[in-house]
Amino acid sequence: MDSLVLQKPWPWQASQGFPWDGLQIFAGPSPLLLDSGETLASWHLAYEEWGPLDGIPVVIFHALTGDSHVAAHRPGAPPGWWDGVVGPGRGLDTDRWHVLSFNVLGGAMGSTGPSSRDDEGVPWGSRFPRLSLFDMARAAHLLVHSWHSEAVHLIGGSMGGMLAFAYAGLYRSEVQSILAIGAPLQHNPWAIAYHLVGRQAIQNDPEFQGGNYYDGPGPRAGLAVARMADMISYQHPESMNGKFGRRLQSPDHNEFQIASYLRYQGEKLVRRFDANTYMVLTEAMDNFAMEPRHIEPLRGLPVWMLGIESDLLYMPDEIRQAYDQLQAVGIEARLEWLKGQWGHDTFLVEQEQTGRYVREFLNAVSET
Repeated sequence: MDSLVLQKPWPWQASQGFPWDGLQIFAGPSPLLLDSGETLASWHLAYEEWGPLDGIPVVIFHALTGDSHVAAHRPGAPPGWWDGVVGPGRGLDTDRWHVLSFNVLGGAMGSTGPSSRDDEGVPWGSRFPRLSLFDMARAAHLLVHSWHSEAVHLIGGSMGGMLAFAYAGLYRSEVQSILAIGAPLQHNPWAIAYHLVGRQAIQNDPEFQGGNYYDGPGPRAGLAVARMADMISYQHPESMNGKFGRRLQSPDHNEFQIASYLRYQGEKLVRRFDANTYMVLTEAMDNFAMEPRHIEPLRGLPVWMLGIESDLLYMPDEIRQAYDQLQAVGIEARLEWLKGQWGHDTFLVEQEQTGRYVREFLNAVSET
C-alpha cells in the first residue's frame, strides 16, 4: 500500500476502519489543470477493485458522502455502502465483472482533498482549489485508463450519476454504457438551495475558521445542521409519517422522534465526514450542467436512467425531462423507476430492488 495511505488517519476515517482491506492509491501522473484555471500540481485517488482481472470492466461513481468502499472484500471485513448490490451472485456479480470504485478528487476518504496534507504535512484547508465535476471526471479518467484498456460501463447514483454523465461526455469512445440512478443532467434551484443552507451552516460555525480548522474540533455543529437539511431532502413525507408520525422520543421527553432522528443523522455524519469536503463537493454539484457539447457525444451510447418515484431532491418530473432531453437529440436513453417510500435514499435502502435493475442493465448492454 502506498505510503500516502499510511499517514495518520483523521478521526472520521479511523471511525470507519480506514484504510480498508483492498484499498489502493493511484498517484496522478502529471499536474491537473482545473476548470477554475488553477493547477493541482500533485494529487492521488484512493480506489478499490473487485472481481476477476479478465472480467468485463465496470466503474462505480459514489454519491456526495460516499467513498471507494462499495463492498467488503472478505467475510467479516467492514461492510461497504452497496454490499447488497455488489458481490458474488449479486446484481453486480463480481464473479463476472471487474469492478472499480474510487473516492473522488476532493473527497474525504483517501483521495487528494481539503483534508490532505501537503509536502510539509499541513492540511490544504482553505488553500484547496475549487473543483468541478468535470475536473473529477478528468482525474478519474487517468485512473480508469491505467486500470483497464477496454471501454468501460459506468454506474453512479446521485452525484455519482452526474459524474458518469460528465465522464462519458468527455471520453465517449472509452465508455460502453451508462446507468445513472437518481441523477439529473444539471443541478436546479431546488437542490442548490439545500446545499446553500448546508454551506452557510458550516461557514457560520465559529469553529470553521475559514476552513483552516484541522488543529481543532472543527465545525461539528455546522456540518451536523447541513446534514439535517440534506436528510430532509433525501426523505419523503410518507416515509417520515410511517417511521415517526407525531410520536415523541420518550414519554418524559418533549421531543418528536423526527427531531431526534435528524440530530442523530447530523452527529453521525460528523463522525465520518469532513466539512471542507462537503463545501467543495456540493459547490461542484451546484455548478454542474451537461451542456450540448457534453450531451451530443453520447449519441449511440446506451444510457439508462433509473429515477426514484418518491424522490423529492431530483423529482420524477425533473428526471423525466432529462430523459426527454436526451431522447430529443437522438440518444438511446431508457427510463426506469425505483419504487419505495424512502425518497432519494431509495437506491441505498432498497438494495435488492436496485440490484435487480443493475443486473438487468448490465445483461442488456453487454449483449449489444
